[in-house]
Amino acid sequence: MPLQWRLQAGSPLCLRQLDDQYLVFNAASGDTHLLSASGHELLQFLSEQDAQAWSAQALAQALLGEAEDADLCLSLERSLRHFEQLGLIAPVLP
Repeated sequence: MPLQWRLQAGSPLCLRQLDDQYLVFNAASGDTHLLSASGHELLQFLSEQDAQAWSAQALAQALLGEAEDADLCLSLERSLRHFEQLGLIAPVLP
């Protein structure tokens, strides 16, 4: 079963656009991060999913209809792992 992620429980995020990038403030940690437009789209999608866990492949299908694109899935997985390192999302253990 592929690794899945969801928003960090109890970590409200505040997103603001700044030109062509986005600021995200994590109220739980007090950290602020700068995201690209695609990073914002991914985080926004996850925040709208009621704590549902997503794999990179499922996100590729839901966002772009391209679950079989290995490069896209790898790119999404890198983004998810980066968001995990920032404390914005958490892995869901099977």
